[in-house]
Amino acid sequence: MTPSRRASGRPRLGQHFLRSEATAGRILDALGVLPGQTVVEIGPGKGALTGRLLDRGIHVVAFELDPFLASRLERGYDGRPLWVSSVDALKADFGEAIAKAGAAPPVPLVGNLPYESATPMLRAFVRRPDLFSRIVAMIQKEVADRLVASPRGDAYGYLTVDLGAHGRCRRLFDVGPREFEPPPRVQSTVVEILPRPADADCAALLAVASAGFQTRRKTLVNSLTALWGRERAIEAVAAAGLLPTARAEELGLETFRRLAELLGEKRQPV
Repeated sequence: MTPSRRASGRPRLGQHFLRSEATAGRILDALGVLPGQTVVEIGPGKGALTGRLLDRGIHVVAFELDPFLASRLERGYDGRPLWVSSVDALKADFGEAIAKAGAAPPVPLVGNLPYESATPMLRAFVRRPDLFSRIVAMIQKEVADRLVASPRGDAYGYLTVDLGAHGRCRRLFDVGPREFEPPPRVQSTVVEILPRPADADCAALLAVASAGFQTRRKTLVNSLTALWGRERAIEAVAAAGLLPTARAEELGLETFRRLAELLGEKRQPV
């Protein structure tokens, strides 16, 4: 899944290509795209999803950072409605790429995301509901656990709140190592994320969540004191109906939203 590759086509770093036709079909079924529509694909690799998308009459805008694989895709599907770019997906102008394919956003996005960059990619993609109507992505199971975790769970943290504030996340199905070539040492999971426009208080909500999760062992009062002052932190936690011993991992999205409203602006540094 990592993008680096020698000119010979032999992987410089560990790459894991989906080889299961059944799993590829399940991913595309979950995407729910109709013939003639356009899809953005991240990390197509050897084209396990790309070819099946094209066979279904779907137009594909693919971002493959590995120039060897990008060139291979272009040659292999020459004459098909496929646009391939070797630009880093975290730096790409998706709007321009979608327009070149003759489509108008938002469009669905699908991908077998590189393990090492899946988290920043998802955080970036979910913030663009103007570009992406739906995201169906294969990621490391550990990251998927964090996306869909519930308060008080071991996997629950800032990433859960961040993605939850920008979209609806749900786990679709797990994918075992044997469905890749070569098999990775970790389990994978396919998730669905439906991006939505951020609420006006989103930045304030995330600021509170970030402060709370930076030191998980501390109480909320202690975690919030540095930015809002101890007196205001105590008052806000009490007004939110929380115990003085409450910690960030106990709070759901709406409670963080309420705390942000009660805390107000951060105090100015001395």
